[in-house]
Amino acid sequence: MNPIFVHWNKPPPPFAKLNTDASFKKYKYNCSRSSIAGVCRDENGIWMIGFSSRVQSGSSFEAELVAVREALKVAWDKGLRSVIVESDSESVVDRIRNQIIRQPKNKLEAIILECQGYVISLDWSCVIQHTYREGNFAADALTKEFVSESFELHVWKHPPESLTLILLADKIGMEVPRHGALNQNQIAQLKVLKRQVQVSRHLS
Repeated sequence: MNPIFVHWNKPPPPFAKLNTDASFKKYKYNCSRSSIAGVCRDENGIWMIGFSSRVQSGSSFEAELVAVREALKVAWDKGLRSVIVESDSESVVDRIRNQIIRQPKNKLEAIILECQGYVISLDWSCVIQHTYREGNFAADALTKEFVSESFELHVWKHPPESLTLILLADKIGMEVPRHGALNQNQIAQLKVLKRQVQVSRHLS
């Protein structure tokens, strides 16, 4: 069987794309730690805004769901009116798009209903869709970016340096195999390209 290769896909204009992800880790004595993040880029792959935060959640599903909800809030509050929200949690995307809820019976259903309200009730073009993990590396990396121990949402007007190579790989459409990652040759290529970009900016 031929391997499947994946890359981040730029959104069609006039859409922006906001990738979301969450990290959920469970420890002893029923303790857990969750964080969420989102990375928003335009049709050229240029950074527009990002966000990250610690959150309270009881499961990976809930953390991924909260990440989508916060992405929708951030997109609307920042004035985006044509946006694609991507998550690598297929189950979260499926339930937001397909589950019919009239009276939420629990916290998860309440969040799902809130997400559906953002998509349907507001005056904008908003799409929620699934992407493979390999097309979501930037948001995944941002969940691991240390901000603070507080639960306050941190907004990134500029990307952290640790995301530079991933963002560059996405911008040029660099592919990775399904269930894989960037290899050493690709990383070396990206480092060369990064230096070229830096020199070009310095000269201009």
